[in-house]
Amino acid sequence: MSPIQQHTPLSAEEEFKYAKLAMEWYGWGSPIGVGILLVSLAAAAVLVRIAIYGLQ
Repeated sequence: MSPIQQHTPLSAEEEFKYAKLAMEWYGWGSPIGVGILLVSLAAAAVLVRIAIYGLQ
């Protein structure tokens, strides 16, 4: 985009489209959400192991 071009306001349809795309990126089905879920499961497994066997 050149410095001469002006930003035009988005139409309602464009706003909805971009908002929907942003909402799809975040959540449990997104790459970020799946990563957080996997890290949480691993941390829970470590805590359960420590609770059962202790820190030997």
